[in-house]
Amino acid sequence: MTRGRWARATRSQAGFSTVGALVTLALSGLVLAQLMSMVIDSQRGFILSSASGSAASSARHAHLALTRLLRLAGSDPQGIAIQGIDPDPLSHGVFDNVRLRADYNPPDGDILDPGEDVTFWLSADTLLVQWGADAPAEPYLFGVDSLAFEYFDRSGGSIVEAERIPSRAELVRLTVRGVAYGHGERRQQLLVGRVKLRNGG
Repeated sequence: MTRGRWARATRSQAGFSTVGALVTLALSGLVLAQLMSMVIDSQRGFILSSASGSAASSARHAHLALTRLLRLAGSDPQGIAIQGIDPDPLSHGVFDNVRLRADYNPPDGDILDPGEDVTFWLSADTLLVQWGADAPAEPYLFGVDSLAFEYFDRSGGSIVEAERIPSRAELVRLTVRGVAYGHGERRQQLLVGRVKLRNGG
């Protein structure tokens, strides 16, 4: 083998050329870009799913708490003439707030014990609570941005006059919307349920 032929053979076995290296880098970049896109999409999906779960959790928690207190409203074993439900204590003109009173904790002839005189309303996306007539308002639950009460009488007719609700309402439809944010997107969960009330509030 002459010297020229040996040199050409050595060069052809030396490995990647510059063009080959650039092509390899370009292909590797494309593969990595696809992988990164998959990772980012997966992360975004997880965050949005978590936000949806958080919204659902907020709605469920608020709904359960209000349902329990609505069922107790008007409990009056000592006969002290409790008005169980005040459907608009803040005078909003709509039923998006409520004051619930009951003598149950323990039933001792007053409504001064924890949970016996409770008012709920919303401010932005926070459910606020007042534990007693003179107590300060405090956050009860974050992530709730809609609260609505609809009252019905024994025959299923809607009651729209606030003054008739304490004595006539036997059923309330409670609607709560939980909200959360993920990746700048708003997720919400609506929860609607009916609660049987004590006749005569």
